[in-house]
Amino acid sequence: MIRPHKLLDGARAALARPGSLGAALVKGAAGTAGIKAAHAAIAFATSIAMAKLLGPAGYGVFSYALALVALLAIPSELGVPNLAVREIAYANARSNWGQMRGFIVWAHTTVAATSGLLIVIGSIALLTWGDRLAPSKAACLWLGLLLVPMLSLGALRDAMLRGLRKVLLGQLPQPIIRPLALLIMLAVLWQLGVDLRSPERIMALHIISVGVGFACGLFFFLKFKPAELQTAEREYKSAIWLKSSIPFGLTAALQLINGRTDILMLGFFSSDAEIGVYRVAAQLGATVIFAMQAINMVQGPHIAHLFAQGDLKKLQRMITRTSQVVLMCAVPVVLVILFFGDVLIKLIYGEAYQGAYVPLVILCAGQLVNATMGNVGSLLNMTGHERDTMKSVLLAAIVNVTLNLALIPVFGIVGAAIATASTLTVWNLVMWHKVRKRIGIEASAIFRLFKK
Repeated sequence: MIRPHKLLDGARAALARPGSLGAALVKGAAGTAGIKAAHAAIAFATSIAMAKLLGPAGYGVFSYALALVALLAIPSELGVPNLAVREIAYANARSNWGQMRGFIVWAHTTVAATSGLLIVIGSIALLTWGDRLAPSKAACLWLGLLLVPMLSLGALRDAMLRGLRKVLLGQLPQPIIRPLALLIMLAVLWQLGVDLRSPERIMALHIISVGVGFACGLFFFLKFKPAELQTAEREYKSAIWLKSSIPFGLTAALQLINGRTDILMLGFFSSDAEIGVYRVAAQLGATVIFAMQAINMVQGPHIAHLFAQGDLKKLQRMITRTSQVVLMCAVPVVLVILFFGDVLIKLIYGEAYQGAYVPLVILCAGQLVNATMGNVGSLLNMTGHERDTMKSVLLAAIVNVTLNLALIPVFGIVGAAIATASTLTVWNLVMWHKVRKRIGIEASAIFRLFKK
């Protein structure tokens, strides 16, 4: 049984041992949780403001354009940001400054080149088929192309900061600074009487806010990168890095497909207003895995370190404790949404968004499975089994696309929610099995009880 007081006692004991793995995890997770909480509050306020300014239809147009832009940003990254966490951490631990400097140059060059290529491809696509879209949607997509290099290079620098164990700094630019800049601009312009009831204008403000976050991320990286990099001679392992980045890139792309297929397919089969309503459900459903997201940001480098040392017992203890915390935080959120979700939606977003309740409950069920299975993705990726992650996410993507195609035309946003929740269940169960098979670690807090 998961006992909250035992977990709290364990956290206090870890903090009493400065420099220990437990202390690093507790402090990192606490700091990350604080950042996640701040991000959630700012993003929540921003989403309410945009939902009320644009209405369901306008919010749907903005959400659809943002989903397509995010889909372009992932291939432009080629999986390099996820690889960067591991490579920078390894090079930093071994004081291999030449290899770190070589990787930094290679990574930025690779991401910048692919971003430019995808902007060209996106521009050609819009010139060819843009006239088939509503003017507002086409304008948002043209503006959104500017986001591709900023999002990709920003994600890379944030990942490098995490690799340098600047975990909290690596999370500030996009999760905090970007949405805060957007919220401030919305508030100021609204006070000045500027008409913001246009998806294109909101997208333009979003681009400016991403630029602010990008500039701050660049400042942090230049300030905190190791001084030894200045004089180190570059060492390149381009072929090895590219080969390793491909599974990460494919996994990231497939994860994005899993996360955005519902929105994109609703764009084909449903109205813009329904997309806006569903977007509200998806944002609220994501609160179930708040603790998991906070812990995952910190835990990855520690998983790699313990696995490299062959200390599987310590790794199992760490995974068990963090999985218990994740589940303990997820269950109350699900219960609140189940019993009070319809009231909260009406109170916060307004009656126009009340249709989000049923999809929200379904999405929460899928996210609860996600929380129950534990940190399976990081366990596979940080122990050299990224190809297993890629295969698992590929299977989930096939299930996701198939179910969305089958269910959305019949059930609309409820069908999209069923497809997404089913995908989360399949994906997590497959990866949970892979973790047990490859590493011998029990990632789930629930299933761990049966092994004692």
